[in-house]
Amino acid sequence: MHKRTLSSIFMAAAALALAACQTAPMFNPGNAPAVFQRFGANPAGQQPMQVVELQWQDPAQLAEAAHAGLDLFGAQPERRRARARITPEQEVLLRQLGISYQPSLEPNMDRATGLPNGYMTYAQMTTKLQAMAQQYPQLVTLEDVGDTYLKQTGRAPNHDIWAISITNKQTGQKPTLMLTAGVHARELAPVELVMKLAEELTSKYGQDPQITQLMDTREVVLLPMVNVDGRVEVEKGDTWKRKNMNTTRGDGVDLNRNFDAHWNFEGLDVPSSWKRGLLDPRGQTYSGSAAASEPETQAVQSMYRRKRINASMDIHAYGEMFFWPLGSRREPIPEVNQYRNVYQNTFARHGYKGGTSLELLYATSGTTDDYGYVRHGAFSMGSEVGTSFRPSYSEVEAMWQMTRPSWLGLIQAAGTLHKDTTGLSFQTHAHHGH
Repeated sequence: MHKRTLSSIFMAAAALALAACQTAPMFNPGNAPAVFQRFGANPAGQQPMQVVELQWQDPAQLAEAAHAGLDLFGAQPERRRARARITPEQEVLLRQLGISYQPSLEPNMDRATGLPNGYMTYAQMTTKLQAMAQQYPQLVTLEDVGDTYLKQTGRAPNHDIWAISITNKQTGQKPTLMLTAGVHARELAPVELVMKLAEELTSKYGQDPQITQLMDTREVVLLPMVNVDGRVEVEKGDTWKRKNMNTTRGDGVDLNRNFDAHWNFEGLDVPSSWKRGLLDPRGQTYSGSAAASEPETQAVQSMYRRKRINASMDIHAYGEMFFWPLGSRREPIPEVNQYRNVYQNTFARHGYKGGTSLELLYATSGTTDDYGYVRHGAFSMGSEVGTSFRPSYSEVEAMWQMTRPSWLGLIQAAGTLHKDTTGLSFQTHAHHGH
């Protein structure tokens, strides 16, 4: 295949897709910002919204919708389907793109009654973490690694971001795996899975030979709930809350677009249309006022300075996917075969799809998994677990039983991965001093 720029590839794919949509108005990317400016001008954001199922003919159509800031989730790229939560004005864009859609229902999202039975609140999670630190002092270090936006602004004095480190403290420095969860508030299962892993590593140390060996030779750092402010809103009944609570502009910042790694595609040659949703405070992918502008983002980034993180995974829901860097490049990174090997030996066994964000869905930047790789040379990964935002707790239990070997496999892999210094070099922008 002849080498082409991202821009030319995107434009060619978009043209083919849109030409095939005979019944839809021809899409003009220049029209889209006006649609979303009107949406963003509503200070309360109280337009009626509906959940729909989308179907597209070409991946370029999904990419254009995602880059416009739509609330997309539950994508099934192999079926060319996804769900979205849209306003009447956003329907205009879908018609312009030639994406068909029909009303749908998202399980349990219409119940403004807090958490489903079995789930921990933030307060209960904090209590459990403190109990682990007290019960297993030879294994556990619990730290408050940052304050949330609401705590920094004096509106939620108890909203701390916790990190729990688990290892045999008698055996010196070791390869370290970091797992983060709860970056998007409405995604409930990741928090529970990370807490189950913490319980497994502590309660079975000295009894289970595999876990004992891992904790003697590895360290695991867990941040079970990064977006505490948003999660507490979910607990109050705002089931759809995704972003943090920095409402200085719009209704919050998408923390998983706020990291200091090609934030807003800085330093990359991409179509300007890819930045629309990132710049729209009302869009669900709004990236904030600057790279790492949010205290929650800063807390995660600081862990790479606190610890020598060899590997990391940011856990989201949902869609059963396994991601590796970079989210916006078509050229494979030098370590791609190592990532594929980890994938094949872990989540591929559960039927998860594997690849970069661009390969599986659409281009992303400023993400947690790109940050670890770009800034610190860590083997950073991402995942989408489960098949809904609010699975029953019995489903979470089944998910844990199925994926337990993969979490332990990631811990083992943290000591075997190595940075390739002979391959591609990646342009990065200057640090922003946050």
